[in-house]
Amino acid sequence: MKRLLFLLACVTMFQSCSAPAPSNSSDGITGLWKSRDQYSDKPRSLVAIYEYDNKYYGRMIVTYDDNGKVNDSILNPKDKAPGIVGNPPYCGMDFVYNVVKKDGNQYRGSIVDPKKGKVYNVELWRKGNNLMVRGELWIFGKTIPWPQASEKDLPKGFSMSDIKKFVPVVPKVK
Repeated sequence: MKRLLFLLACVTMFQSCSAPAPSNSSDGITGLWKSRDQYSDKPRSLVAIYEYDNKYYGRMIVTYDDNGKVNDSILNPKDKAPGIVGNPPYCGMDFVYNVVKKDGNQYRGSIVDPKKGKVYNVELWRKGNNLMVRGELWIFGKTIPWPQASEKDLPKGFSMSDIKKFVPVVPKVK
């Protein structure tokens, strides 16, 4: 259980990406989301959830430091993911991947802890203006709400490309 809580803290901390515009559908998961620290409720990242070939992916766009200031972005990524082959930058990484729609508004796929290189099951669904993100290890899991974000949540002067043009790159773990 400690490992799962650690994973969720890491994933929340490193999920700094978000998509520029919320989904038009009230139950869709595409759009821009703010990952939040499960303990302090501070923002950790902006995440763009996008669709590609009937699957959904989550790309880190921006990460925040403990004071809520932009730490890194997809425009000039610097912090590297030690658990991923090639140590790519966190920002720009598709750390949520191969997500498919199940019954109703439930989506299931994979999420990677880019720091440790561990892959977990993930379940996503909409609840109001939140994307509920449940990381799972066996039957244990933790659900963290990610509030819907918008372009106003992006750093000043940040110009976001159209997420519909994103092409996923699934990370390979070490």
